[in-house]
Amino acid sequence: MAKHNCAICGAEVGLLSEQKLADGNFICRKVCSKKTFKIFDKVHATLDDVNAHIAQIEKGTKIWNEVFVPLQKTKNKEEKLKQIHGLKGVLGYVSPSTGLMAFIENRYKIFIFGKSTLACVYRVADLYGYDYECETKKDSEGKEINVHYCTFLFRNTTGMYAPRIELGSSADYAQIEKYFNTLFGIQKTLRNSVNNAKRQLDAIKAAANAVKGAVDGTLDEAQAADAVGAMDASVYGDRTQWIAKADAALKPYQ
Repeated sequence: MAKHNCAICGAEVGLLSEQKLADGNFICRKVCSKKTFKIFDKVHATLDDVNAHIAQIEKGTKIWNEVFVPLQKTKNKEEKLKQIHGLKGVLGYVSPSTGLMAFIENRYKIFIFGKSTLACVYRVADLYGYDYECETKKDSEGKEINVHYCTFLFRNTTGMYAPRIELGSSADYAQIEKYFNTLFGIQKTLRNSVNNAKRQLDAIKAAANAVKGAVDGTLDEAQAADAVGAMDASVYGDRTQWIAKADAALKPYQ
């Protein structure tokens, strides 16, 4: 039986102790595989993906401990964390005051003892998708059950950029969707129809100016960027304040 070496630590691994990656590399299950989130899809990941995710966790865990943990105990309502998920293994938190959000995974050595926490931290402004999925699976008794998920999609992110989180029900997703739609001001209600219409108008004007510039040869990078930003804002909401908050919070960790 062929043996391989872990592409990260170099340890010799066999059939039961190895995890094969999409690019043909192997990593050890005992040490290196455990450095990643359990929900991280290693089967379809390359070695570069795994290394990026491990670095993401190392940095995210430091930010979690130094930024998020103190905010869990704050009495300032404006700085309180918002827990967006907490039923199935991975816990999700948003920090509106810093423009950051985090997913954490708690590890225990024995039952509930010896807890350690791994974290991935993202800029709220980089969240561009929170999509619902439902799969039919069989439980331990062989009965078919519906399993609910939310896939969060982040731009400008290396490592785990599309965490797929299991939910308790479709109602959990409805709450997540409502929260982020409200946060970004993109909910489709009468109250926000004026703001939505204004963003769409700004996007149309910016796109028209970009097209005109392309035709007459005067289009520059700034104008193109403005057009893209306006189009994004019309669909995803204005992220300007969230970018500023997150950049300020992350500056010590650059």
